[in-house]
Amino acid sequence: MQPPSTSQLYKLVSHPGDPAFRLQSTSTDLILRLPTITEISILVDILENKENSKFDKSISEATSEELETIAWRWTTISRPLTHLNFLIWHHKNPIGIAGLGWIGACDANDGSRAGAAGVLIQPFARGKGHAYEALRMVVDYGLRELGLMEIRIASHSGNVPMKMLMERKLGLRPEVREDGVDQFGNDLLWIVRKETYIA
Repeated sequence: MQPPSTSQLYKLVSHPGDPAFRLQSTSTDLILRLPTITEISILVDILENKENSKFDKSISEATSEELETIAWRWTTISRPLTHLNFLIWHHKNPIGIAGLGWIGACDANDGSRAGAAGVLIQPFARGKGHAYEALRMVVDYGLRELGLMEIRIASHSGNVPMKMLMERKLGLRPEVREDGVDQFGNDLLWIVRKETYIA
């Protein structure tokens, strides 16, 4: 994944915790911003759509009440950050979700942190490059602004669009999973490391 020399993928407005906080793409009309409590129903609608969740056991097997709990969690910011999820907006319409669903300690015991990124685009908005742009923005923000040492992106091998996005668009090769399949049914794992991303 070839990054820009500086963060030229988006315009950063404010910081997490500020209601004005958002990432605004510099090349498209996409805006990533934290959801508010008034947008919980939008989040739940996106998460409940079986086309969005069929390859993600973390949401496909959840009840409506569990999805609502997840959505409520995404409207809050913890310190230190444990997650950072955005609603994706295109021309003032919500078209998906992208973000870091998990932020925590790296495997090393040196205090460094990592994140797990993902993206969901509503079926009506697919095939237009929105997932590519949103995921690039999330990865760049996580490595540059949050100082994460690596970003992990996992998927089920049956999710061909995600595999194509990661390998063809972003130029990444999956890592060999020693555990085979993770708890969410993902058998593919891509890792973007800060040391190679920001050289």
